[in-house]
Amino acid sequence: MSSTRKTTEERKEILAQHIANLVAQGRRVESQGDFQAVMVRGNKVNHVLHLILTLVTLGLWVIIWLVLALSGGEKREIVKIDEWGTPSVTRL
Repeated sequence: MSSTRKTTEERKEILAQHIANLVAQGRRVESQGDFQAVMVRGNKVNHVLHLILTLVTLGLWVIIWLVLALSGGEKREIVKIDEWGTPSVTRL
């Protein structure tokens, strides 16, 4: 950790680099401020498709649908850069 405070521009640059690394890992930016960003990974569960598959398979698909609804979907995390330029990532 650095013992000197970073300028506004340095902090913005550190955030931009951190976001670029996360995007390269498959995340996308949902919202961004000067010193923080909300990142999203994964995709929304398509409930209409799973309802149709459940009806077509006479209810057998409901098990897969439940597993996806409970464990799948989008995961969000917030990336913050403090005044010393240290990034932190918190799951939401």
